[in-house]
Amino acid sequence: MRVLPSILLTAVISGVPAMAGAQANSFDGTWNVTLTCPPTSEKEGAKGYTHKFPAEVKDGHLLGGYGKEGELGWQRLQGQIGADGSADLTLDGIVSNTDYAIGRSPTGKAFRYQVRATFEWSVGTGQRTSGRVCEFRFAR
Repeated sequence: MRVLPSILLTAVISGVPAMAGAQANSFDGTWNVTLTCPPTSEKEGAKGYTHKFPAEVKDGHLLGGYGKEGELGWQRLQGQIGADGSADLTLDGIVSNTDYAIGRSPTGKAFRYQVRATFEWSVGTGQRTSGRVCEFRFAR
């Protein structure tokens, strides 16, 4: 009789990490990202824009991008999604048109900002955490 409780205890203990891993990977797959940055004030002088691009989540790590890496207008979004759906992401990019950049940053200038996001099973939302207001929508 003592063997049975040990086996059950081992099964329960070994099942906990497997379940935690399954939750961490529950966001894995292909996502469609919509990034919308409305026009800013006249002082900041940036026009609004919307970019749509794909992102892939593997082992909870999101990686997506708009345009071709290293070229004008390129943007890369990446970061880890927690098992609870919370994510701190980073967007790196290169200015393509001064009319759409805060403070009329010059064409070719690299930029980076942080994004706080929340994911559910098939949707997610996010916001740029500083500077210009930008909203992110994620959908499978």
